[in-house]
Amino acid sequence: MAQRALLVGIDNYPDPRNNLNSCIADTLAFKGLLQGSYGFDSSSIQLLHNQDATLANVSAGLDALFSGAQAGDQLVYFESSHGYRYPDGDTMVEVLCLYDGFLKDTELAGRTQGLPPDVLTVVLDACHSGGMNKMFFPGGDVQVARVKVWQPAPDVAARDSQLYSQVTKFKFFGRSATGDSGAVAKNFIVDPAGVPAPKDLGEAAVDLNAALFAACRADQTAAAGSPPTNNLSAFTYGLVTEADTAISLSDLNARVGARLEQLNMEQTPLAEAPVLHPELLTETFITMLAPSGGAAPTAPTPDGDGGSGADLEAWLRDQLGAA
Repeated sequence: MAQRALLVGIDNYPDPRNNLNSCIADTLAFKGLLQGSYGFDSSSIQLLHNQDATLANVSAGLDALFSGAQAGDQLVYFESSHGYRYPDGDTMVEVLCLYDGFLKDTELAGRTQGLPPDVLTVVLDACHSGGMNKMFFPGGDVQVARVKVWQPAPDVAARDSQLYSQVTKFKFFGRSATGDSGAVAKNFIVDPAGVPAPKDLGEAAVDLNAALFAACRADQTAAAGSPPTNNLSAFTYGLVTEADTAISLSDLNARVGARLEQLNMEQTPLAEAPVLHPELLTETFITMLAPSGGAAPTAPTPDGDGGSGADLEAWLRDQLGAA
């Protein structure tokens, strides 16, 4: 079994308007979690910070992370940075902001397709919606944290604003594009009442061949560091505080969400899995094992081996709904 991780954190960008205060600290805290709780060796963890976190270096780092991957390996990609959203033709797309360019979700997802299932965990402490600051109210004191959303150059912002009217589809990070109203609404609203289910299981489904653990929903902002979160970004603070190797990813997601809710912070973390591998939600974070106290559920097999195609589709919908 191989254990490898690539951790990216960017506090300083070429445009000082985009500087943050907690992303490098996030990578160091997460590295400590990998070593202390999951048994990763320091030599197997690559760190890319600030000006070293270029598109070329991250691409090379992903190649090294995925090289020779086999079933049973534990691979982790963690990024703490800005995110951004912009119209690309008729589709609103989401990207991660590296030091010198954007990491498109299609590039990351494409690189994961050759991996065995159930080996990769992607953790993203970034967001894609607008705004500059997040105000929250822990313990009776008003706190303000910078949100982790990219501020484009004024001419780029003006250009993008002129293109919004063309958008008929959304491509949320790591997921397929969709124009289905139910699929879009579920990414903007928690448990939307009266919103129709996606017409197809593939609508806005996770494209990454990985467990995806993200800082917030599509309409929310992710807070950078502040004193109540020990100067870590809020999601990373919740994650390293609540991490438990014996519980499922879904349960960990709930614990991190509760931790952020205690801070009166409107930020709902999101754990997701590919349609064909929903078991990643009921397995443990990173190690992808059955949680202590019971086996993770397994999917019915289609037609002739314990279940029908209809059984499989119903099971997948149940798992997606539970997530």
